Amino acid sequence: MHDISDNVYLINRVNPLASYTLDRYLHNEIAIERAMTLNDVKLGVYNILLSHGFHLQLNGCEFLASLASRYIVKSDYNEQKAISDIAVSMGINDDFVIGCINGSIVRNKEFIPIASKTLGVAIDPGKTSITDVVTIVGAVFKVYFNYTVDTEHFEEDDRPAINFSRAILDHGKKR
Repeated sequence: MHDISDNVYLINRVNPLASYTLDRYLHNEIAIERAMTLNDVKLGVYNILLSHGFHLQLNGCEFLASLASRYIVKSDYNEQKAISDIAVSMGINDDFVIGCINGSIVRNKEFIPIASKTLGVAIDPGKTSITDVVTIVGAVFKVYFNYTVDTEHFEEDDRPAINFSRAILDHGKKR
């Protein structure tokens, strides 16, 4: 499990995790750590994206949810490797994954204002890169869901899809 306690958005919260009290526990202000499954983590990430203005029907939202789940779960998280793993599992190119994620971020004008209120942190409106958004979603997950999982293995990585762009459109030629 990735230790995201050094996440800049968690450190700068108005009510930091270190001030955890019985009152805060009873009023569900901070989620206690719970052992769950990888599917529960993904569902939590989708809930965060939906409640923060993302359009779930977009491919970029699906890719962003997978990337944020990997950020939360994988102890050896590397953004570029995670994007490549998502692309291989979907049978598409890395550039397509990046473009779709960027498109869903650009389309969502409400994300930064809502995330600022959710975390109790003033977030710079220019923080809209993929890395920034994934970090923000990870911080929201830690505060409101705080699930832990036993495994860091994503099953979709075992079933890579066929890249039809390479197989059909490029007539099988090497790029």
